[in-house]
Amino acid sequence: MNIILNGLYQFILYIGVFILIFYVIEKTARKKWNIVRRPEAEEVNSLHKWGKRILWIIFFVNVLFFSSGIKNAVIIMVIFLFNACMQWKSGEKEYIITLLGLVIFIVFISLGYTFDIFSE
Repeated sequence: MNIILNGLYQFILYIGVFILIFYVIEKTARKKWNIVRRPEAEEVNSLHKWGKRILWIIFFVNVLFFSSGIKNAVIIMVIFLFNACMQWKSGEKEYIITLLGLVIFIVFISLGYTFDIFSE
């Protein structure tokens, strides 16, 4: 029981540290490049809206039926890249924040698997 709680505390601390890192990097980037905050759920056009919906459906189907951690991470990375591409095409600067989020997500997953944070 103690091993499980220790692992849970370690996982919560790991997630908290990465949320804090992303918050600091996002605030710094928004200030440096004058990026106005916009609602995350706001899509650029109907292709963006339907593309995100289809990609999230693929992700949830994969989670429910195949449960492969690496495949799920790759699908989330594709969703980040699709969002960034659509934001960039519309001329918004928000794509910079999306790409920074992608980089932090890749580091989060890489370090998590390297140090066995995600095991059991």
